[in-house]
Amino acid sequence: MFGAVSRNVAALRPGAQRAFSTGPALGYQARLSQYYHNTLRDDLMILQYVPPQVRARQEVMEEARLQAIKENAGGTPPNPLRKRLKVRPPKPRVAESAAHNTPYVDKVTVHIRCREALQNKHNLLSALMTLQVVTGQRAEVIKAKNDAAPWKLRKGMPIGAKVELTGDRMYEFLDKLVEVVLPRMKEYSGLRMDSGDGMGSFTLGFDNSAIGLFPEMEMVYDMFPMVFGFAVNIKTTAGQNPSGRLLLSGLNVPFVHARKPATESYML
Repeated sequence: MFGAVSRNVAALRPGAQRAFSTGPALGYQARLSQYYHNTLRDDLMILQYVPPQVRARQEVMEEARLQAIKENAGGTPPNPLRKRLKVRPPKPRVAESAAHNTPYVDKVTVHIRCREALQNKHNLLSALMTLQVVTGQRAEVIKAKNDAAPWKLRKGMPIGAKVELTGDRMYEFLDKLVEVVLPRMKEYSGLRMDSGDGMGSFTLGFDNSAIGLFPEMEMVYDMFPMVFGFAVNIKTTAGQNPSGRLLLSGLNVPFVHARKPATESYML
């Protein structure tokens, strides 16, 4: 706790230069950061603890399952004349639960895809200023890496904007998103239980109506000629989706189970 405070206070020394921000400089530890370090981290360590006997049994079962898949694998043998395709590296082994490897939120990326910037690049200014107002940090332009003739897209053209948040600014943004924005969205129920990239990171997508729910946008919403939808990518250090869901659930990010379709009722 005191390390974060001293780090922020040191950055505010007279004569120190910092990037322009629409929000006040943080000279304290964010509320969500205090909650994680003082309460949630210990709870996650206890909930994810697996006894050594159970862990050894799980490892034996996993090795047997992988061996059975390898033996029963069929199909056409690989063509030796074809270039070898890139093989995705195996997932890292989940370490034993301890205080030093408890999962935490590494960074949060907020990005806007601006399709209108293909016709006029000045339309991207609204997206840049929107991210700066909402996150309190200057946004950077995303440029196309390849050409796409169907969309009249050329390499190097601006197509969006993004902001990468870490530290206390990241926790401040998550706190606003979870406590202010999501409760005011009537049609948003939460993330699905099967969401995630398999490595413990999750992405939330919102339409253009959600950007006006942030407290910083309420007073200046009419000043923006264009508003866009945005996506929030939450990257965690959890190696698996269940650990990431447990972490985000502790931060009050809602999750919902996929509802089964209602069965048809027949009248006798």
